[in-house]
Amino acid sequence: MMFILRRLLSSIPTLILVSLFVFTLQKLLPGDPVLAMAGEERDPAVMEYLRDKYRLDDPIPLQYLNWVGNVLTGDLGTSLRTEQPVTMLLASKLPVTIELAVLALLIALLIGVPTGIISAVRK
Repeated sequence: MMFILRRLLSSIPTLILVSLFVFTLQKLLPGDPVLAMAGEERDPAVMEYLRDKYRLDDPIPLQYLNWVGNVLTGDLGTSLRTEQPVTMLLASKLPVTIELAVLALLIALLIGVPTGIISAVRK
């Protein structure tokens, strides 16, 4: 039990570093996300509204904390392309993902176990 607890606790710094890495990569992408959201209009009022709505004028550390808070509460935002919640988009693909994972595991077991047995017998 203590082993599992230690492993869980040791994963926390890793998760924090991975989230920092993902957020930093997101911020390093070229281009302004507001230009992509504003479309062809690029009306200054619309662009300012979008910057306020998504808190893009906040300092980067505050943006990170907001992002982490949203992710921890299950709010992954809204897709810019479909304008649907990202959580719903991921949930709609989950059954197919699980089916593929189970099939891959089954294939790995069907190939791996006999191969391991043959290898052990021949040694």
